[in-house]
Amino acid sequence: EEFCDGCALGKQHRFPFPQVANYRAEKPLDLVHADLCGKIKPSTAGGKNYFLLIVDDHSRYMWIELLTTKDEAFRCFKKIQALAETERECKLRAFRSDRGGEFNSIEFKQYCDERGVKHFTTTPYTPQQNGVVERRNRTVVEMARCLLKSKGVPGEFWGEAVTTAVYLLNRAPTKSLQGRTPFEAWHNRKPKVHHLRTFGCITYVKIVGPGVSKLSDRSTKMVFVGYEIGTKGYRLFDLVTRKLHISRDVIFEESKAWEWTQEGRADPVTSVLDVEFYTVAEQGTTTKTKDPE
Repeated sequence: EEFCDGCALGKQHRFPFPQVANYRAEKPLDLVHADLCGKIKPSTAGGKNYFLLIVDDHSRYMWIELLTTKDEAFRCFKKIQALAETERECKLRAFRSDRGGEFNSIEFKQYCDERGVKHFTTTPYTPQQNGVVERRNRTVVEMARCLLKSKGVPGEFWGEAVTTAVYLLNRAPTKSLQGRTPFEAWHNRKPKVHHLRTFGCITYVKIVGPGVSKLSDRSTKMVFVGYEIGTKGYRLFDLVTRKLHISRDVIFEESKAWEWTQEGRADPVTSVLDVEFYTVAEQGTTTKTKDPE
């Protein structure tokens, strides 16, 4: 019954975390979870090094934005908030994040205060308190890594891979929802999946427009790298011109992959998603740790 300071100093452990969250939002946008992942190497062709992932607590629907630097997180958050509020015709009530500087700036706090948005933060070195987005973050990175490796796609296409992973996970069943996908919980309708194809496979894209002669090729060989949001078309990469194309007239050869090493590129197996995670201490200092996986 007596307190022993020696035992406290020498043997104190962390308190256990609950296996199930004590709170679950009853309506969309009652609570969202946000997390920033990066720095990811190599950079994308557009110079992106991070991605911002936001998860709705009620529907588990996700949004993703690619960032060049961390200070773009505030702008991307406002963009996603405006899109979500317009789709659901309701206001964001609260969101939860870690203690990263991108979510604790004076400008960000003023923005939340002006709009009556509650901002909940985790205690230092406790990502378990934001487990919804932390676990989804890991799932997205792991799926993106598998998409790249399965077809030998170089690491610079990680941006297309994580965006495709979020697109697929929003349309896949999850144990957090009984009998529904995140897409159905958010949009109140079942998603269409007949258009889904194998990431990184070889495609033949119809050539359209002027300049097509009678004897010229009618298609160009490209690589499938994702789905164009807001357009009924696919994202396709031309290996010759090094440009991205959007098209709906595509023939897929899903069993085959492009031999990237023949182009003199780095071995894709050793240059995929080298992620550095950052943990913010209570005093505001930052400690960098490598991805354990």
